[in-house]
Amino acid sequence: MTTHPSSGNESSHNTGHSGLPMPEANGLSFSLALFADAALALLGLSLSVYALRHHLSFKAGESANAFCNVNDTISCDAVVASPYSEIFGVPLGIYGIAFFVSLLVFNVMRAASARSGFAGRMASQTHAVLAIIGLAVSLILGALALIVVKALCLVCLGIYLVCILLAVSTHYGRAQLARPFRRSSIAIGGLLALMITAVSAYSFTQFAGAISPRPPGLDPQAAKSIIQPGSQSPVQSNQPAQAIPLARSPYSGAGEDYRYGNEQAKVIVQEFVDFQCPGCAVLALTVKELKAKYGSKVLFVFRNYPLDQSCNQNIHGRMHEFSCGIAGMARCAGQYGKFWEYADIAFAKQSEASAESAVKWAKAVGLASDAIEVCRKSPDIVAKLKDDVAVADKLSVTGTPTIFINGVRYDGDRSMAALTQVLDSTLIEVQ
Repeated sequence: MTTHPSSGNESSHNTGHSGLPMPEANGLSFSLALFADAALALLGLSLSVYALRHHLSFKAGESANAFCNVNDTISCDAVVASPYSEIFGVPLGIYGIAFFVSLLVFNVMRAASARSGFAGRMASQTHAVLAIIGLAVSLILGALALIVVKALCLVCLGIYLVCILLAVSTHYGRAQLARPFRRSSIAIGGLLALMITAVSAYSFTQFAGAISPRPPGLDPQAAKSIIQPGSQSPVQSNQPAQAIPLARSPYSGAGEDYRYGNEQAKVIVQEFVDFQCPGCAVLALTVKELKAKYGSKVLFVFRNYPLDQSCNQNIHGRMHEFSCGIAGMARCAGQYGKFWEYADIAFAKQSEASAESAVKWAKAVGLASDAIEVCRKSPDIVAKLKDDVAVADKLSVTGTPTIFINGVRYDGDRSMAALTQVLDSTLIEVQ
C-alpha cells in the first residue's frame, strides 16, 4: 500500500509528524525488546519493594537479619543508616517503586500502540529517557555509597544493575524508537511519571504506619498508650517494668555505668549499643539532641552490647570484630572524664573502626600512652563489658540498639519526633 505524501496522515505507522519515515517495527525484535524491558522493570520493582521493607524494619529498630548484611562494608544497614537513604524524608525504595512502575506503564502503552500515534510515540520516547535517567542516578548513588558512605548494599547494587541493563536495552533497541523525538511527547510522559512518583510518595507518608512492620506503639495517635494512667513507671501495653541495676559509683559492682543528666531524674533511658552498629551511630545523634532538649529531666545511661565474640559469649563468628576493643577504650576514657567525648568520635568515625583507631581516638581526647596501656591490660574493663552483656541477657536483648525507658523496653521508632513524644508522655505520668 502506498502512502500519498499530500495526505498528511499523522496516524500512519510509516511517517512521523515531520513526514520523516519511522523505523519499521520488526515484530520479533520489538516483541523481544518489550519482553526484556518488562522483565527488567519487574525485577527492579521487586528489589525496590524489598529495599523499602528493609528500610522500614531498620528504622523501626528491629534486629537486622537481612541477607544483604554480609560484613561492615557489604551492609544494607550501613547504607540505610546514612542520610542518603532518604529524600525529603521518603525512602529511596519508594522512588524506586515509582520509577519501575512508570517504566511498566510506558511499556504497556508501547505494546498496545506499537509506537503509532501520539500515545505510542510518547510512551516509547519517555521510556528511553527514563532509562537514561535511571542509569545516571544509579551511577551517582553508587559513587556516594563507595566514596561517602563507604558501604555497599547488595539490593541497591541489584537495582543499579537493572538500570544499567535497561539503558543497554534502550541503546541496542534505539532503531525501534518512534521518531522524531518531540519535546511535547517527552514532557507529557515525564509529567505522568512525576504524577506516579507523587502518588507513591504521598501514599507512603499517609499509610507508612500501615505498611511498616513497626509495633503499635509507633502510631503517633497511640504513642501515649505506652503509659498506663496513674502508674509511677511507664508500662507498655503488656510489658511490666523491669528492674535494671544502675551502678552510680566507680567502686560499685564491676564499675559505674556512664550516664548523662540528673541523678534524681524520674525518667531513665538506658540504651544497649555497639560502637560498630550503624543504627547505634544514628541513635547517638538523636540522643545528643534529646540530652540538649530535656536537660535535667531525663537521665541517659549508656550500656555496652558489643556484637563481638571477644567479650560477648552470644556472638559466634566474626561480626563487629573491633567493637569490644573500642568499648574498652571508651570506658578507659571514661575513667578520665572523657567517655562521652570519646563516644562521639567513635560513632562519627565508625567507618574507620580498627584496633589502631580505638587507641588513636583515646589519644585524641587527651589520654596519655601509659594510661591507655594500663587500660588495655585491665581485666576490670573487660569484666564490666561482660557484666553489661549479662544484664542484657536477663532483659532478652539480642540486638542493637535496644532502648529501655524506666525499665520498659521501647521497640518503637527511634526518630527524634517519636522519642520526644514518648518521653513527654512519660514525664507527665511520673510527675
